[in-house]
Amino acid sequence: MTTNYLAGIFGPSVLKPLQDHMAVSIECVNQLKPLVLALNQQDFTAAESIQQHIINQEQEADQQKTAMRKQLGMSLLLPIPRRDLLEILRLQDKIANRARDLAGLMIGRKMVFPESLQGDYLKFLESCQQSCVQAQVCIKELDELLETGFGGKMVDLMSKFLQRLDEVESLTDELKRQLEVKLMALEDQVPPVQVMFMYRAITLTANLADQANRLGNALQAQVTR
Repeated sequence: MTTNYLAGIFGPSVLKPLQDHMAVSIECVNQLKPLVLALNQQDFTAAESIQQHIINQEQEADQQKTAMRKQLGMSLLLPIPRRDLLEILRLQDKIANRARDLAGLMIGRKMVFPESLQGDYLKFLESCQQSCVQAQVCIKELDELLETGFGGKMVDLMSKFLQRLDEVESLTDELKRQLEVKLMALEDQVPPVQVMFMYRAITLTANLADQANRLGNALQAQVTR
């Protein structure tokens, strides 16, 4: 009864916009694989349409971020310290930003990885996307965590979600390393400028998982407070 009362005071007014913002950020990330597949098929019209969708979603995320910052400025009672909520929001927004940046680079360069690397890059991208999705799972559980008063079985469940996020991050690091080794072996066969931008694309892709992991660390601090 007490926890439900507290959730009624704190929860939905702040956590729901945070969860909505994360959903928009994930939509940006989810469009990256279709974009890469379109580029691999040299369907630049489709790829540019997907990029525009990512841009639109990233702008929507920015608008939601601005609105939530204003809301936090007016809120007197918050389930999570205001500074921590702003940091979580910032990290979510960086996921959308990195997806936009990656899409812009790939479209701008009409980037197509060598055929022998396309499968490896897609596997790596999917792993990075999974990191972001796993972070979203944790964000979705924040209201449940609040209802339990940040205690009990819900804390254990959240810890398992965060552990899974760490596991996906480790896999992503290994896939990145393998992809870079294979690209290095092809450097003599691909124009140097293209190779440089491919490495940049790999870095931006990995940064999606990095931001998701940082978001997980910020949530872990709430679970263990």
